[in-house]
Amino acid sequence: MTAVPNATSAAVVLDGEIDIATSPAIRRSLMAAISGGNVHLAVDMSGVTFIDASGIGVLVAAANRARQAGGGLSLLAPSRQVRRLLDVLHLDAILPAAQRLDGPFVAGGAA
Repeated sequence: MTAVPNATSAAVVLDGEIDIATSPAIRRSLMAAISGGNVHLAVDMSGVTFIDASGIGVLVAAANRARQAGGGLSLLAPSRQVRRLLDVLHLDAILPAAQRLDGPFVAGGAA
């Protein structure tokens, strides 16, 4: 995915543990950003130390919602553990890694 010129994009920074206790608040934040017009989201995962199935589910749901709105969601600097989990679950296409260029976030680059 490449950000469309004039499309609204935003970065969301997550840190710590993303689990069943924190997932509902993260879900609300991501969905609110998308509903507010930020349909191209880059989620900074560099500070995430743990993610469970509920956290993965939130990211997949937000990615699907963003795609339905004409955008997308990508992960910026996912840790080795997060990348390994995404590889095992074959979610690389749904939750691609992103790189930050001078302009919008671009999915598929090296994190």
